[in-house]
Amino acid sequence: MTYAVCAAFVLMACFYLLYQKIKVVPGHNRALGIAVKCAATAMAVLVALLGCLRNGTAAHWVLLAGLVACTVADGVLTVRFLAGGAVFGLGHILYMVSFCMMNRPDMRSVILLLALIGFATAAFARFRQRIGRRAPFFYAYATVLSLMVSLAAAQAPTYFAGALLFAFSDALLGYLMVDRNHMALDYISLGAYYLGQFLLALAVVVH
Repeated sequence: MTYAVCAAFVLMACFYLLYQKIKVVPGHNRALGIAVKCAATAMAVLVALLGCLRNGTAAHWVLLAGLVACTVADGVLTVRFLAGGAVFGLGHILYMVSFCMMNRPDMRSVILLLALIGFATAAFARFRQRIGRRAPFFYAYATVLSLMVSLAAAQAPTYFAGALLFAFSDALLGYLMVDRNHMALDYISLGAYYLGQFLLALAVVVH
């Protein structure tokens, strides 16, 4: 199992770097880019599947379904941004259901949720004009993401770390959408996303 998990992580890193290289090539093959991008997330799906087959609970299988939804969303997002965001929202909902099946939210979850909602509200107020008509959609997504991270706070540290990296990635992505002068942050954003997904999958193996 250890070798399989390590191999999946190495392959995820390779697919991530390859995707970053492909997407900056003028006139690149979009289908190839989508395939490589989804393949990176699929490595997390593979790890979670191995964990589910080994000693998975019902909550683990629901989390696996969330990883599958996010893998699909990676491809859809490239073609239809809002539709991809909706599929990611489904993935977050599946994560939340999984977390609630494992451990109920506690006071840490409530405090973190209030803090994250406050941060999101302040950020949207500052960049409202730049966001434009998509603001309600983005705010709804940020709310779902905040709830997912808050519920993860009541779980084992690996789950929380994965959820937190996911949120950090999306926060950077949102910033890049309103300020494209820091595109180097794209590497950090996507890297944090893949690492977050991998940690969620790894938690299925170790917990």
